[in-house]
Amino acid sequence: MFIRPLRLVSSGWTGHVPFGAWLIAVQQPRILVELGSHFGMSYAAFCQTVQNEGLNTKCYAVDTWQGDEHAGFYGDSVYNDLAAFNDKHFAGFSRLMRMTFDEAITYFEDGSVDLLHIDGLHTYDAVKHDFESWLPKLSDRAIVLFHDTNVRERDFGVWQYWAEVTKIYPSFEFDHSAGLGVLAVGTNQPADVRKLLELPPDQAGAKATKEVFSSLGESVLRRWELESTRRDLASKASDVERVLVQLATVEGELSTLQKDHVRAAALLEQYDRTIREIHSRNEALSSELARSEAARSEVENSLGRVQNSLSWRITKPLRAVRQKFNG
Repeated sequence: MFIRPLRLVSSGWTGHVPFGAWLIAVQQPRILVELGSHFGMSYAAFCQTVQNEGLNTKCYAVDTWQGDEHAGFYGDSVYNDLAAFNDKHFAGFSRLMRMTFDEAITYFEDGSVDLLHIDGLHTYDAVKHDFESWLPKLSDRAIVLFHDTNVRERDFGVWQYWAEVTKIYPSFEFDHSAGLGVLAVGTNQPADVRKLLELPPDQAGAKATKEVFSSLGESVLRRWELESTRRDLASKASDVERVLVQLATVEGELSTLQKDHVRAAALLEQYDRTIREIHSRNEALSSELARSEAARSEVENSLGRVQNSLSWRITKPLRAVRQKFNG
């Protein structure tokens, strides 16, 4: 009743874990079969109790692990996670059978199953088919658990079939966590189970029993919520750590860029100084060139005057002779 589940996952069955553990402990089934395990909350709790109590129970979880219209559809990750958990903790007595419920029937002898948990597709026809097809496999000690007996939506029909079979077999129903029906198909039940089944539904004993297991289930739910919160916080802390690492990297890159910027600014200033020096030198050269051009022009003018003077002097005797001759 005070089990601390090793496996805490999202499940509508979490609130029934204390009762499931109590039932395993008092019934001590030789063969346990669960039809529809999904994340494995109920199945892991059954197996943990078998282990804790040192029972000689063989446990089998039957599921395609593909999902359905009520549980939703999912990939292989759900199966792989449960298979790894099962192999780690319960490999000695537990097997996951990845197949349909009808396919699994052939692997069990008639009259061999002591505890059957039906939690597959929840329509009326599906639940009826699961129960009636597995009925020959149930022993004279058999108990059948029906989950979601208290759900009346989305084409759930467990409550309808539950109303029919409880007219045939002794039963007890819990209302919390979507409802759980306990059906005693076999007549050879332990004394504690008989006491539970004999409680009048409208009497104080039945109400007290429901309240006790509902409260215990609530504590498991709160623990799951706490663990989920811790995982979320750990995930967020990890995210913050990654962001801090990224920030440190960015700050390092920014520091490098700032250093590069300083170097680039220094190079740019040096370039500007060089350009100014070049412009200054060009201006000086231009001035020198202008002076050189003026000097050259003056030289050329002087040379012209000299040439004219020389020409006049050289030709003067000739002009005198020519003048004398012509006169």
